[in-house]
Amino acid sequence: MHTLSGESDEVLFDLLKEDSERAFSVLYTRYWEKLLEVAYIKLQSQEDAEEVVQQVFMRLWNSRHQTFLKYTFRTYISAALKYTIYAKYAERKKRNVISFEDELSHNLADNSTQHWLDFSQIRIEIENLVAQLPEKCQMVYRLSREEGLSTKEISANMDITEKTVEGHLTKALKHIKGNLSMLFI
Repeated sequence: MHTLSGESDEVLFDLLKEDSERAFSVLYTRYWEKLLEVAYIKLQSQEDAEEVVQQVFMRLWNSRHQTFLKYTFRTYISAALKYTIYAKYAERKKRNVISFEDELSHNLADNSTQHWLDFSQIRIEIENLVAQLPEKCQMVYRLSREEGLSTKEISANMDITEKTVEGHLTKALKHIKGNLSMLFI
């Protein structure tokens, strides 16, 4: 029996139109994690992210006979995710769950799901680079960039001088910038 995992997305999509559950399974495996990560970044809820991605794949299966690719499958699945996330935002807004900040960042964000996918890959690389830093340097970086604390707040929080905080931040940013630029060469 011939394996489908080496086939292109477009070949798998054509097989999907012929009711191939194996083709669907390969596409699902290939895109589930990427789409889930993008959905989580935008929705900030694991449950909502899983629900949205599941909806995308359910619609793909249910509409496989009527769906035609104008571009690539990746473009199609990215757009499907983007519009399903929009629907989730609308649902949240209707239930008054979405905060003003979420709405503002959503409206100001780049609307291209492809860019979200690329950004998520960069985010993973940054996280890996941060994990390589010494423990205190990591902690200072995370408090500054992830928690949004000021140098003064970090200094008080960790019981170290502001100069030490600045030194750790400089070291972290230099490490990240130096190693991240290597990815784009």
